[in-house]
Amino acid sequence: MKRLIIVITLALVTFNVTAQDIKVPNEEDIMAKILPADSPYNYASMMARYMAGDLDLSAEHYHYLYYGYAYDNNYDAHKELPGASIMYGVLHNSGPRPSPQQALSLIEAGRQNMTVDPFNPANINMMTWAYEIVGDTTAMVASAARFRGIIGAIESSGTGLRQGSPWHILRFSHANDVIANRGLKIANRQVRTSIVEYIQVEPNPSKIKGYFFNYERVYWNPYDGERIRKKSNWQFNGIPL
Repeated sequence: MKRLIIVITLALVTFNVTAQDIKVPNEEDIMAKILPADSPYNYASMMARYMAGDLDLSAEHYHYLYYGYAYDNNYDAHKELPGASIMYGVLHNSGPRPSPQQALSLIEAGRQNMTVDPFNPANINMMTWAYEIVGDTTAMVASAARFRGIIGAIESSGTGLRQGSPWHILRFSHANDVIANRGLKIANRQVRTSIVEYIQVEPNPSKIKGYFFNYERVYWNPYDGERIRKKSNWQFNGIPL
């Protein structure tokens, strides 16, 4: 199935990450933050706030939301988005700007997609655009905040410029979306290690050659459904994690 192409409806969302800003996902740290019920980063609480469009979620919240999702039972890096075909159909028949009724169909399809991949940048951006078309300013602002938070979490996970400091991704398509958000086009892909890929981009005014992405979390959840994770001493209700 073709991948949804990100629609740039907002100003490009990019982050100038310094060494002090980088927060490489650490599994022990993530588990220590998202499991305790009294933690400000308790996962169920954060996800409820995220889905409700809470604008007070911080960059720190988004770090634990995005990377903590790898531990959610619903996480499946290979499952297709259930509303993708509806979105393709609407965009194919809508011309450059969907009608309000078509935009409502995009929103419903986007909600379906969020049940499988709540942090898909392209899907969130499409929904932001659709909310703008139907005039739902509150939902548009909340959706735009989600988009910024997701991109920020990814681009703060490394510099993206070195194999040893890649951007960490939960799905292959998220890398494509990060590249597209920067206004760049993919020229070539090179597998550098079993978990790191280098995406070379086409010539651009910024003279960026490409970015490195880490896909290790994708391989925790292979196609046969058997989830593979790093060994951990953590337990939840007596169940090893």
